[in-house]
Amino acid sequence: MDTDRFASIIENMQEGYYEIDLEGTFTFVNNTLCRIAKLPREELIGLNFREYVSEDTAKMLFETFNKIYRTGEPGNVEYEITRRDGSKAIIFNSASLLKDKTGRRIGFYGLTIDITTRKEMEERLRQSQERFEALFENANEMIITTDENGYILRLNKKVEEISGYSREELLGESILKIAYPEDRKEYISFWNELLDGKRPLKELRGMTKAGKVCYLLASGGVIKKGDKILEIQYNAHDITYMKEATKTIDELRERLKSIIESSPNLIMCLDRFAKIVLVNPVCEKILNRPKASLVGKDFFSIDPFMERYRKYFENILEENKPVILPEETLTRNSNRVFSINIYPLALGDGVGGIVFTAVDVTDKKHMELQLLHAQKMETIGELSSGFAHDLNNILTGIVGNLSMLRLTDDSEKKEQYLDTLDNITERAKNLVQQILAFSKKHDGKPENLLINKAIDEVVSIAAKSIPKNIELKNKGESNKYSVYIDHTQLTQVLLNLIINARDAIGSSQGGKITIAYSKVYVDADSRRRYLLPSDGTFVKIDVTDNGCGISKEALPKIFDPFFTTKTKGPNKGTGLGLSITYNIVKNAGGSIIVYSEEGVGTRFTVFLPLSRLGEVRIEETNVKAKVRIRSRNSGKKILLVDDEDMIREIGKEMLETMGHRVITAENGKQCLEILKNNGDFDLVILDMIMPGLDGPHTLEEMEKHNINTKVVISSGFSFEHEENVDLVKNPMVVARLNKPFNMVELSSLIEDILS
Repeated sequence: MDTDRFASIIENMQEGYYEIDLEGTFTFVNNTLCRIAKLPREELIGLNFREYVSEDTAKMLFETFNKIYRTGEPGNVEYEITRRDGSKAIIFNSASLLKDKTGRRIGFYGLTIDITTRKEMEERLRQSQERFEALFENANEMIITTDENGYILRLNKKVEEISGYSREELLGESILKIAYPEDRKEYISFWNELLDGKRPLKELRGMTKAGKVCYLLASGGVIKKGDKILEIQYNAHDITYMKEATKTIDELRERLKSIIESSPNLIMCLDRFAKIVLVNPVCEKILNRPKASLVGKDFFSIDPFMERYRKYFENILEENKPVILPEETLTRNSNRVFSINIYPLALGDGVGGIVFTAVDVTDKKHMELQLLHAQKMETIGELSSGFAHDLNNILTGIVGNLSMLRLTDDSEKKEQYLDTLDNITERAKNLVQQILAFSKKHDGKPENLLINKAIDEVVSIAAKSIPKNIELKNKGESNKYSVYIDHTQLTQVLLNLIINARDAIGSSQGGKITIAYSKVYVDADSRRRYLLPSDGTFVKIDVTDNGCGISKEALPKIFDPFFTTKTKGPNKGTGLGLSITYNIVKNAGGSIIVYSEEGVGTRFTVFLPLSRLGEVRIEETNVKAKVRIRSRNSGKKILLVDDEDMIREIGKEMLETMGHRVITAENGKQCLEILKNNGDFDLVILDMIMPGLDGPHTLEEMEKHNINTKVVISSGFSFEHEENVDLVKNPMVVARLNKPFNMVELSSLIEDILS
């Protein structure tokens, strides 16, 4: 081969060709090596290997070439070079010893290949293989591969974890080793489907090494090369927990269904559009409709009364907060009382529907009212000596003035005595009204009350039973605050606290009971300290005494029902007062706290939320209108019915003084006879409580006999005592007359009715 031809082959070959001296410096390079090094030939010639490799690589190259030099045998080496532009390349270098014509070793020659791309591909392949192995090994499902006969070739950690077998125990074994014995036919059927090219998804049972049954959701496929089966792959998810959870859910569903079905309370589930999707049997009894007629119906169409719950439904769907309505009637014709709970039914992230429950609290409500009334009667008993004392004083004033009225001939003094009698009888009337108002039975009707006025009334009542050794003080701010609570219940709360304070002081001299009130703002911190349900503005009422105090042992039990520290003497209590006080205050949205020290005294602090009226600055006026006896409608025919001779006589005189014609009857039966036989009357004044035929039944008989006239009902009790009779709705009843009444009150009432 001539020199030119040899040189052409060297220059155009795919590999880089080089020659270096014994120091490692290039003496010849071809074009391919220039391209690999990214340097022109003139810069490569004379370049030493230490200039383009790292120190460690240079050392490795030196050892490689030194071995070639010593042994004379060719060698291969891979290493990384750094080009002048900063890029790197991985080189595969084959080197041989270079000799001159005399056989003297003068350097090395060899071929260089840039294997950077190949190495990168190999690295990616290695990483891909590692990722595959990691995915296979750490997959969250069981993966098993078998040969075409079902003998295990590979498996991952999940198989070991679930089956309890080690890898060594399963490799080479039939896959049926992990099958539940009774399901082996299912495994073979699954295997046949895979061989037929299908991709089945089947639930299979497995058996662990410990003999425990597990549930598997299996899939798989066949891996082929041409027509040859390389392996069969099985993938299986452990669904044991799902099967157990499903079983638990089924059991819970049955239990919940049983609870709902057997619950004595009404339970209804509604969707977001208030359509009923579930009801329990109690609904049939309470709503008087079969279950089948309720499911699928609009909730508000059940009864017209249900419409009032629409606003609560809308708020619940919007705010996702439950609503509790403690005392409700469900249907128009029912007199049962229910505690209603309406709460959201959560589905996903939102409200999927509404649950409506109703608990019949009628009997509980009646018992609470009886207990409340019993405790009020206990309080009345505590105050009775004071009322008796005040009433005796009033009677003394009446008797004294009447005696002086008979003895004097002085017309001016007679007028004075008459005025005094008017004032004394007004005082007696107010005293009786206070007793009636507090002792009456009622279910509690909250209203906006001025706290200063309520405290003034309570102090006026309580002062009658406070002994002279105790000073009762009423302290409060000049502003007037309104709270939303039942008037009688607030009176009961304050009277209970005052009576307790009185008993704590006993006969000790210099006793003091102070009632003070003020407005306070309660934030989140003080709310927890005061045991209040919410933040906001409250009226704080303090009832403080300097009595014996409460022991540390008794203090935590002070609000417990039937707990009392009054164990001796006539003032022994039932232990209901403070328990009822606590419940009244709590139901009004407030709280009550007690501070006490033995031998020093006690302070009860009541917090009640400020009502919508808030602070009232307008001063009340109490103007007594001067009413004269009117005679514009005199000459009317009036029937006065009362079983008391005294009332019939004085009532007749009053009415005749006004110019009316009056006939009297002493009971309901006589009233009916007169009305039937004695013509039409312009007005009947009818007493409610009489022997024989009372007022309500007299009204019924009048209706039966088509006697139609105006009727004024009269009673010495508060009209709330007339139970089970809705007198106000009777079309004949035009007014009510409370006893006692005077000439001015009677004349004003008669004039208003007859005009």
